[in-house]
Amino acid sequence: MANRLSLKWKLILGTAAVFLVAIGALVVTVRVNDTANLIYKRYKTFDRYVFEEVRPELAAQDARSFISVSSPADVKALRREVSAVIYENDGDRTAQHAFYAYGNSKTLETARNFNFVKEARQYYVAQRPGVLSFLYILEPETPNPDHAVIFHDGFAGSFVDMRPMIEAMVKAGYLVVAMDQFGYGENSREAPCEIPEYDLTCEANLQYGMAKLHSPLSLHVEPVRAAVDFLESKGVSTIDAVGFSAGSGTVVLAASVEPRIRRSVAVAGTLPYYLREGQDAPIGVADYAPLKDRASLLDLYILGASGEGRAQMHLFNRFDRCCFRNLKGRQYEGAVQDAVQSLGIGGGFGVSIDETHARHTISDWGVARVMDFLNGGAPTGSSVSDAIEKEQQ
Repeated sequence: MANRLSLKWKLILGTAAVFLVAIGALVVTVRVNDTANLIYKRYKTFDRYVFEEVRPELAAQDARSFISVSSPADVKALRREVSAVIYENDGDRTAQHAFYAYGNSKTLETARNFNFVKEARQYYVAQRPGVLSFLYILEPETPNPDHAVIFHDGFAGSFVDMRPMIEAMVKAGYLVVAMDQFGYGENSREAPCEIPEYDLTCEANLQYGMAKLHSPLSLHVEPVRAAVDFLESKGVSTIDAVGFSAGSGTVVLAASVEPRIRRSVAVAGTLPYYLREGQDAPIGVADYAPLKDRASLLDLYILGASGEGRAQMHLFNRFDRCCFRNLKGRQYEGAVQDAVQSLGIGGGFGVSIDETHARHTISDWGVARVMDFLNGGAPTGSSVSDAIEKEQQ
C-alpha cells in the first residue's frame, strides 16, 4: 500500500512539474517572441481604445485648429519666437561648444564595441558650472563623409540600449553623434536653482524642475545644436537627427529652430497636446509651460519639416506597451502635410506605424523604416501596408 501511495505522489508531482515547466516556457515565449507578445498585449485589454481605435472625442478634434503657421513669414516669425522661449532673450542663440573629454568611461567603451564602429570618442557640453551633457562620436568603418546623424535617446535608458538602430546608421557609413537625456547615461541630473525665491541649497531636476531655472530649454537644445556645429566643422553637409521616446521631444524642438537639421525622426515620443492621454502626458521639454503657451506641437512639427530638402517623420509602435500607441498619428498627419505643402518652400511630413511588436523600442522593421527615410524615402507608411504592397509587387 505504501509503495502504491508513493508511486501515486510521484506521478502527481511529476505531472505538476511538467505543467509548471510548460507554463514557464509559455511565459518566456510570450515575453521574448514579438508575435506572441503582441497577441498577448493586444487581446488582454478589453478597452478597444487602447490599441484598436482612437477615442471618438479625440478623433472629433480638427487638427487644423491647432496650427497657426500659414506662410513663410509665419515660419520665420514663429521660429524666432520659439528661439526666444528657449534662450529667454530676443531669440539670439547662446551657442555652446563641444569639448573633447579626455579619459575613458563605461559608456564610451560599450560604444567602441558596437559593430561597424571604427572608433568612438567622447565630448561634453558644459553650459553651466557642473551641468554636463556628453556627446559620443561614433566613426564608421566605411564612412560616407557627407552624411551624419544625431541620435538622442529618451528616459530610463541610454543610447547604448538602441544598439541595432545605431549600428544600422554606422553600417551605412553615417558619422553618428549619440547622446542621452539629462539624468541618464553619464549626463548631469540636477542644477543649482536660479530663480530668486529658491534658497542656495535648492537643486532643480533638469527634467521636472525646469521652472526653477533660467532658459532651461537651452540646456536641452544646445547639445543638439553643438553637435550640428561640430559636424559642420568636420565638413559634413547633410545632418539628420533621430529621437527616441522622450528624446523625440528634444529633437522636434531642436529641428524647429535649427534649419541645418535636414531630416528628423521622432520615434514613440511625441503627440499634439490634444491627443495625449494616460502615459502620453507631456513631461520634460514638452511640459514646459512657456513653450506650450507660445506654440502648439503641430506648429513645431511644421517648423521642423519645412524648407528645401527637409522632412520629418513620426514613427509609432501601434501596440506599444508603454505609451504613444494606437493610430493617433494619423489624426494630424494630413493637416501637417497640407500645411507644409501650402508654404511653398519645400519640405515633407509623414507618420509611419509599426505593427510588428508590442515593445517600447525601435524594432527591426522600425530600424529599416528609419534608414529608408534617412536615405530619402517617403516619411509615411506602416508595417502592414508596406508588406501588402511588397506582396503585390
